[in-house]
Amino acid sequence: MYLSKKQRIQKTRILDKIYATGPISRIDLSKKLNITPATISEITSLLILDKHIHEIGEDETTNKPGRKKILLNISPGHSFFIGVELSDKFLAFCLSDNLGEITKKHTLFHNSWNTQKTFTDDLFLEELNQFMTQCADYHPVAIGIAVPGHYDSSNHSIKTNNPFWKNFSFKKVKESIDLPIYFKNNVKCMAIAERLFGDNKQDQNFLFLHVRRGMFSTYIYNGEIYADTNHLIGEIGHTVINPNGALCECGKRGCLQTYTSESWMINKAKLLYENAPDTFLRQLVSDKQQLTIDTLIKAYKLGDEGSLHIIDQGILYFSIAINNLLMLMDSDLVYIHSELFSDPELVASLNRSIDANTTLLDLQNPTERVFKLYDPINGALGACGLAVYKSL
Repeated sequence: MYLSKKQRIQKTRILDKIYATGPISRIDLSKKLNITPATISEITSLLILDKHIHEIGEDETTNKPGRKKILLNISPGHSFFIGVELSDKFLAFCLSDNLGEITKKHTLFHNSWNTQKTFTDDLFLEELNQFMTQCADYHPVAIGIAVPGHYDSSNHSIKTNNPFWKNFSFKKVKESIDLPIYFKNNVKCMAIAERLFGDNKQDQNFLFLHVRRGMFSTYIYNGEIYADTNHLIGEIGHTVINPNGALCECGKRGCLQTYTSESWMINKAKLLYENAPDTFLRQLVSDKQQLTIDTLIKAYKLGDEGSLHIIDQGILYFSIAINNLLMLMDSDLVYIHSELFSDPELVASLNRSIDANTTLLDLQNPTERVFKLYDPINGALGACGLAVYKSL
């Protein structure tokens, strides 16, 4: 059936609302989207015929007399998408359906490659083509690529201060692959995926805070990424938390990431390894280059004094930054995604630190904190979320 431009826009809005809120009834869609009940009925009928949505039965949550509402939800397996995350540590690939259910996944860590095989755009294209071949039977309709920085569409490159990506280009990828390809910052991709696929689907405003090599935050406001085209927005790692602190690579002193980011914590642990003969870090690894966040956490839990200082200081400044954000942004949820906070003891420590400084935050409703379990595949699944969102 032919749809006018206005009807296509309405169809997109309806699908987006069901993704982010569903299950939901036709009458509630009409109220939330300000679209007439007749138009809602017409378009949802077409979506049911297309097997993109389905009826799941009556709404049993209401005790009002009369006919109960019939709830609609997105149908799984309607279409499939490939998601990729590029990191200076690994390449992650996954195939998911339109509801984020992963069917295939593959993570390739850079240090597992043959030393003669350096990471280039040609190697990336080779790995992507191999994964696409494995997924051919599912007929994926689009590819999302999560990048560690921001995508520069004019140069097909990654805008970042990490020299690892200085000469990397997506030009060959775009020229040689026929499927639609969408690019976005990896943290923004993960935030989109939480809105579409996550467990807290009430279409709320939320913050997504990501800590890995560096730090970045994304704010979903009224269903959209806040200030999406302004690449400066979200650089929480470069907000000054201590003006007398260490000199950050951005040229300022005391940036948050000099305390809480993975790379800075590990660099401090290396100094500890070299200069503190009694540190437990020496018992855990035979060389400072083997130090990881996991090593630092182990030393912390063993009571290593230097490791305690590094992590406790990082947690303190991170909690201050979170409270500052919540006084500036209307957020119902805060997602925290970090390998550091995969440990329950450190989660509890951060929660205590946040709660100890929330006097003014009592003026608003409590903000729920969700510690998202760290997994190298999360960024690739986020890229699938981007491809689903763009395909709507």
